[in-house]
Amino acid sequence: MGMNSDRPLVLGHRGASAHAGDNTIEAFEIALAHGADGVELDVRFTADTRVVLHHDPDVGEMGPLVHHEFATIRRTHPELPTLDEALAVLGDLIVNVEIKNSPLEVDFDPGHQMAATVARWVNRHDIHERVVVTSFNPETAAAVRTADPFIVTGQLVNPGFDWRGGLRTIADAGNAWFAPYYSDVLLAPEEAINAAHDLGLRVVVWTVDDPGDIAALANAGIDAIISNDPGRTKRVLDGG
Repeated sequence: MGMNSDRPLVLGHRGASAHAGDNTIEAFEIALAHGADGVELDVRFTADTRVVLHHDPDVGEMGPLVHHEFATIRRTHPELPTLDEALAVLGDLIVNVEIKNSPLEVDFDPGHQMAATVARWVNRHDIHERVVVTSFNPETAAAVRTADPFIVTGQLVNPGFDWRGGLRTIADAGNAWFAPYYSDVLLAPEEAINAAHDLGLRVVVWTVDDPGDIAALANAGIDAIISNDPGRTKRVLDGG
């Protein structure tokens, strides 16, 4: 993910989700139209191991996505796009693919099939330079690197993460990005960001919409900001 300017990259959280449904084509189109540098999106498997974009394991009245074939989901929830459909409307934007893989969720994937599937998708489209794959599950991020060591990965961490104690492990694992909750960085922004940079990690925070917080993070040297309203976030960063 290139850094072409002095300001942080702005990624639309599940697209421009302040303006349209999460992880929908409309949200991605708005993020593009509003000048986002990229989007963050979530991937889930269907019963026939097709990939659809959705934050939660369940969808509405149907329950778990992983219990239903793609054709059924397409018929009942046409608003859930595939990775290819998202890519088709995203121009040349950065794509941050988050792989949900929690042992507490019904679609837990201990064999890391999604990591391999996303790696194949990156290769099929030859988009290594504009994709970062993140997960809260360190084994999932590792599985992506195993599938393709040229794919950039990032470690998501839960709110309250002790970055002073935990950053080195994230860097040593082979991640290029560290993805904490924004308020954990705001407690000591320059210290946290410099500590990550010293280890060769870039820092992307989620999910920030307050103009004061955006400015404080930018002033401290943050690399990227995930925001529900990427257009407004960009205006704050550009001083407009």
